[in-house]
Amino acid sequence: MEVTDALRALGGTARWKSLRGHVGWRAIKRARAAGAVEFRDGAYHLVGTGTDRVMALRLRGVRSHTTAAAFWRFALPPASVETVHLTVPANAHRDDVPDDVMLRYRHLGEEDCVGDVTSPLRTVVDCLRDESLRVALSVGDSALASGVVTWQDLDRAVSALRGPGSAVARTRLRQLDARAANAFESCTRAILIAAGVTGFEPQVTIRHRGRWVGRVDLADRVRRIVIECDGFETHGGRDAFVKDLVRFTLLVSGGWRPLRFTWEQVMFRPEWVLETVRDTIGDHGAISEEQARTPADRRAA
Repeated sequence: MEVTDALRALGGTARWKSLRGHVGWRAIKRARAAGAVEFRDGAYHLVGTGTDRVMALRLRGVRSHTTAAAFWRFALPPASVETVHLTVPANAHRDDVPDDVMLRYRHLGEEDCVGDVTSPLRTVVDCLRDESLRVALSVGDSALASGVVTWQDLDRAVSALRGPGSAVARTRLRQLDARAANAFESCTRAILIAAGVTGFEPQVTIRHRGRWVGRVDLADRVRRIVIECDGFETHGGRDAFVKDLVRFTLLVSGGWRPLRFTWEQVMFRPEWVLETVRDTIGDHGAISEEQARTPADRRAA
């Protein structure tokens, strides 16, 4: 995985202890030498190219969607910021739009913008309505987790939507979960949700016979299936290696079936990930009514 992709997935900023599970030290050195990443205040940060601001000025638009999400440091899957997204007035006419710029023609109110970028709330709403499910969940999950956007405000804004994409946004709103740790987990959940596979919750604490086993990335409590989103890393020594084996063994002995997927598998082989999960579910396909409820359902209860 590229260092820039890893940082976007982690929200644009991360300390080494978070990055080391996804990229190597040499890759970080190369990214810093290339000017794509900077080290400041004990953490690594993405360095913007400035192209999006140039295009916003030239085309008299407002940075929006994934371009705005990157600005607000919301988590994003890889390759989601290669295109500059701008919103221009609904009746606008723009000539000579570059191939790497996507324009959205839509009215924006004063409350929807902060300078030349859409507000955090508007950014999440736009992503829920217009972007892919993996982008929508990554941005929405991280925005809620950061506290920059509240569930109440987002619910109010999405409920007020009208026109194309409104129903999609309302459905996706119910699928958001602030417990997701990063875009890796959100994208994994998106693969399952898109296929109608429900029941998996992020960041589930598991104990066996009163003993702490760990907090797993995704778990289906009814089917007792665990999904771990494994980054590229070494075990860092014998102690860490043994700890990892003990964790895996305790999960199995506790009746759980653990699956481990890499970043590359989730991002570039989603069909295989889905097939593997479905094979594991097997005859255990039925789930309870409670398990099928979304995080939004539980909040409303």
